[in-house]
Amino acid sequence: MSIKITQIIRNLFNGLVAVLAIVGICATQSAMAQGDVTFTNASLQGNYAYINNSGDVASLGPITFDGNGRLSVDIVVNLPCTTATLNCPRVINDLPRVNGTYSVEKDGTGVATIAFSTGALTYNFMISRTEKEGRTLLATQIFS
Repeated sequence: MSIKITQIIRNLFNGLVAVLAIVGICATQSAMAQGDVTFTNASLQGNYAYINNSGDVASLGPITFDGNGRLSVDIVVNLPCTTATLNCPRVINDLPRVNGTYSVEKDGTGVATIAFSTGALTYNFMISRTEKEGRTLLATQIFS
């Protein structure tokens, strides 16, 4: 059972990594046009949408970055039924809120680590769209 949950969590975050990476490519281009302004952990703050559809598992939920290198994520997972039969119902589970850390490099790339009860998962991301607030670039999209 714990192996299956671990695999589901890995699938969820592999999808998150892919989404955050695509978003990051666009943001870095925008940031480079800003000249002397660079990215920091403060560039990534607030709520972002997490959406994943990989394999036979779908998931979504808010991921919140605090601007200081800490994050939390709440995920709802749509799992396939345990026994493949005709009209077998899928199962929807709310995973408990989990916390983690992140860091953002000057170029808008970064890494996040999320501490699940079954182990920590690490993924790379890139800020892909921004808004400038003073000398800070605030991410409006991220890709992983």
